Amino acid sequence: MGSEEGTSVETELDRDIGIVGAISLGVGTMIAAGIFVLSGLAVSNVGAMAIVAFVIAAIVASFTAFAYAEFASIYPESGGGYAYVSNTFDSDLTYIVGWSMILGYPASAAFYLASFSDWFDRFIVPLVASGLGEALPFWISGLVILALLISLNLKGTEESGQFQIVVTLLKVVLIIVFLYGGLQAFDTTTIQQSVTDNLTKYRDIGLTSALVFITFFGFEAIATNAEEIEEPGRNVPRAIFFSMGFVTIVYALVVLVVTLAINNPQYLDLLIRVVEGVGDTAGAQSFIANNGELAMGYAASFYLGNVGFYVIIVGALFSMLSAANATVLAGSRVKLAMSRRDHLPDRFENLHDSFNTPYWSVLLTGCLIAFFIFFFTVIPRLLFGTTTIHTGIIAFHMGIEAIAHFADFMLLTGLVVVNLAVIRSRRKYPDLDRGFEVPGVPVVPVVAILANLVLLVNVEPGAFVLGLLAELIGIGVWFAFVGATSEAAIEREAPTVVHEKHPADRDYQILVPIANPDHAEQLMRTARDIAADKGGEILVVSVVALPEQTPLSEGREQATERRDVLERAMAVEAGGGDTEVPVNGIVRVGHHVDQAILHTITQHDSDAVLLGWRGGKPRRRDVVVGSTVDVVIRQADCDVLVERIGDGGDFESILLPTAGGPHARYAAEVARAIAHTTGATITVLQVVSPDDRKGHELAEVSLDETARLLDDVDYETRLVEAEDVADAIVGASADYDLTIIGATREGILQQIVMGAIPETVGREAHSRVIMAKRDLGIASRLRRWFRWR
Repeated sequence: MGSEEGTSVETELDRDIGIVGAISLGVGTMIAAGIFVLSGLAVSNVGAMAIVAFVIAAIVASFTAFAYAEFASIYPESGGGYAYVSNTFDSDLTYIVGWSMILGYPASAAFYLASFSDWFDRFIVPLVASGLGEALPFWISGLVILALLISLNLKGTEESGQFQIVVTLLKVVLIIVFLYGGLQAFDTTTIQQSVTDNLTKYRDIGLTSALVFITFFGFEAIATNAEEIEEPGRNVPRAIFFSMGFVTIVYALVVLVVTLAINNPQYLDLLIRVVEGVGDTAGAQSFIANNGELAMGYAASFYLGNVGFYVIIVGALFSMLSAANATVLAGSRVKLAMSRRDHLPDRFENLHDSFNTPYWSVLLTGCLIAFFIFFFTVIPRLLFGTTTIHTGIIAFHMGIEAIAHFADFMLLTGLVVVNLAVIRSRRKYPDLDRGFEVPGVPVVPVVAILANLVLLVNVEPGAFVLGLLAELIGIGVWFAFVGATSEAAIEREAPTVVHEKHPADRDYQILVPIANPDHAEQLMRTARDIAADKGGEILVVSVVALPEQTPLSEGREQATERRDVLERAMAVEAGGGDTEVPVNGIVRVGHHVDQAILHTITQHDSDAVLLGWRGGKPRRRDVVVGSTVDVVIRQADCDVLVERIGDGGDFESILLPTAGGPHARYAAEVARAIAHTTGATITVLQVVSPDDRKGHELAEVSLDETARLLDDVDYETRLVEAEDVADAIVGASADYDLTIIGATREGILQQIVMGAIPETVGREAHSRVIMAKRDLGIASRLRRWFRWR
């Protein structure tokens, strides 16, 4: 975070992807295994109504694409949906969005590479040697390609981006050739009949829409790499919508061509001739129904002949390869973003010294891809001899199609929250400059949420269960490893950018937040007196406060100014008597000063916090002492001291009003500590009503109890009769250098923080004032809980 010299090193990625590269990321991901594999699967499920399924998926994706376009214009950083949600919600629940994404992306890449293996084994291996397919496992080619893609992404985004452009252009040309050949045989009657036969298959159309949604998720691949795209606020939205519009048209045309093929008797005759085990028309139709992912490959052979067939096959393999490459690139950037927010270990944020790439993130992405390939396509066949596993309750249909459904589940889960984030962002940051705005908020995001949920429940049941299980595992990982690291969570919300450390092993620590350097001497004098008496140390904190919409990483540039404040406070030598008091200092970055102070208390296990206060009545009715001070008083899990800033030097006399109770005893302890160090005399004051006989007796007892806490310093006791307790204390304060008063016990629903009397004394006393509040442990926490319910 920081160093002894106050410098900090931040890693960032080069912007070397232009508009063409950004479009190629989207088109390359969308026109990939989806068009070659899912188009055939879709047609085998619902015929020409697959066009409707693709259009539904495209519309649902476009609603969410609006959200991504807006966020990319605000937060041009790596991480996509995860980064957007994290920048909007102040909650660790954003972790589960990241978890969904870091599983969804590798599952998508596993789908592309498993499809690559299937096509390569089916169409290419027989050309090399007829017996090679039996000697080598079908998945070996996919793993070889995976290793090459990981190496490419380790090398750098410029190389992988250029590769993406070339491959995307190549496969677009090949698809145009395929469409040209297939549309020559266009037959309106065939399409109409297919539509009629499948028009009422609503459930199948829904399942197919959920299945093919993965093809349109390329828009996320663009947004996820925003940190590496030139002019992201302008280029990201353009690339997203151009890619989606272009791809939707292409998919509709491909579905038409495949539909024409599988309903052509000559196509079925081709399958009878070339596919082993298919002996008649019924067998050919059954083959297509069970192997829809291969339908387009054989359609290419039917329309273009052997030469055209293998040209398309090679193009399809390159398409799957480029989609996997784009997904590896995007998936590794989500891990990079999660590491930056401490939702993954720091190593996943590290960039390679030579290639400037997040190499640990890339390697983890590769491992997850390999796991999904084996889990869905290899292990079921090895253990059960089939990809369909019956449990008695639900059937798990594993294999390539199941990978797509699982990936859709994970990605759709994240997209629901991204759309919620748009609504929250508009309300939270209404004046934020947005390069692109989602129209019709909140209606459009709500429609997107509902549409995503509809697709989510249409995911294949087995994949749905596996998706829920994966989310539960993610929650378990959070509680076991990530969430348990409270210091990491604190650093994410309020990073420490400078840490001046003077090692000391003291049992007591008092935290002193410093905002105004002119107040440093007074607060440090008091803190040193208290720490010296208790044999403790001081921790000084200064906070760089940023607007809500500004990423915390931007605050590092302002750390130098805060460091000067820190060093001035640490240099104060007043107070503490002859006792050496270790002083440490940190500068934190946060959106809320009060939360940064509370995080520091938690992280460093401070025993007390000393807050400065300028006095006077606050302008807001909902504020008692000061907005920041109020929050810290209410929520701090330690003792709290509030000192009114004023003139004066050493203390010779201290007024200690008391009425008994834990806060008054704490005030007495503080008074004794200061008197012990400074040699001041303490006057213990108790105010009672003139006519209250019972009150006189209790006051005498209270004075005796307080006196026993002051046995090693000079003190005297006074019993004063007055109707107004606060006025009596204020009047008496004129004869003393310092007044220390404990908080009073008040009802949990009253708008006070210290109590009515201490707050009046704090504002009106003629001396310097310290208000003291003891941390009462569980009792204090319960009061805070009830206060905020």
